[in-house]
Amino acid sequence: MPENHATVRTLRGIQQSLLTPPRPLRPSSPSESKGVVYTKRWVVDLLLDLAGYRPENNLVDALAIEPSAGDGAFLRPMIERLLDSCRRLNKPLSACRESLIAYELDEESASPARVLTTAVLTERGVKLPIAEDLARSWVHTGDYLFEATSSEADFVIGNPPYVRLEDIPEETALFYREAYPAMRGRADLYVAFFEAALRQLKKDGVCAFICADRWMRNQYGAELRQLITAGFSVDVVIEMHSADAFHDEVDAYPAITVIRRRKQGSTVVASAGPEVEGTASQALSVALQATGRGENPVAPNGLRMALVDKWFTGPAPVALLFARTTNTAAAARGGLSGTRNACEGRHWCGDRQ
Repeated sequence: MPENHATVRTLRGIQQSLLTPPRPLRPSSPSESKGVVYTKRWVVDLLLDLAGYRPENNLVDALAIEPSAGDGAFLRPMIERLLDSCRRLNKPLSACRESLIAYELDEESASPARVLTTAVLTERGVKLPIAEDLARSWVHTGDYLFEATSSEADFVIGNPPYVRLEDIPEETALFYREAYPAMRGRADLYVAFFEAALRQLKKDGVCAFICADRWMRNQYGAELRQLITAGFSVDVVIEMHSADAFHDEVDAYPAITVIRRRKQGSTVVASAGPEVEGTASQALSVALQATGRGENPVAPNGLRMALVDKWFTGPAPVALLFARTTNTAAAARGGLSGTRNACEGRHWCGDRQ
């Protein structure tokens, strides 16, 4: 096929011009090693709970996508929850064949993910031939950013890679920019993962990521902010700069963000300190969900929470600031309401104490 040959794909009414991939898209080894950040299990469980990927729900008839499987930090618990849901519904395991897709760039990376998948299944009593068949079905070799337009998803969940565009081969970076116009300026690759995931969602589908939160305030995130506020609801944002979210120490300014394809409602905003790791993920999610219902639960140690009635609109930056008081959730909620334009043009902010 000629170089730079363009095809046009229409996804949910949005025309997206995609260049044909100019070369294999495995980044050079330095950028890949920098992009790999392994998420701790308590963070994964919290994110899955907040996304609604829970075994008491029907996960069998849904499609969940993990766009960058890596070491399987998300893949393992997603498989476990899918199996529990399948058994609760008394459905055959074959019904789960099209319930999950996990991407890895090449066979060298995908093969360990299939081994992990097989191990998780056999640990749960699945016979080896069936486990191997499901592993082949669930773990895909390929670039998620090329294939995201091929299906609609109920969940897109994970930790996108941390890679700067300048660390990617030029032709590949050009493809990404053409395919995902939210990537502007010096954007990190995770911006493209956000855009791909959001465009892939069904109605009421959920994108739940843990990644850098710079897109909410930096110039390069303006197009992504515009995309989100035009057709999605930011349900939860948890700033985790001080939380011990990863197995390695990284300077990534991470946040958990849960975004749903629906009209914007109220938003739970939270800030997690290092103490939260000592609290069960379920207790954290219960408190956050209660806050989302307008209740005033006791905040777990290290977690500050607030409910914001109105999220920002348009491409302007947004800041997550909280009051430094003992009753942090109530103080933050009070500070956020009625101070929409109070902090140097930010859309909303907490008290500066």
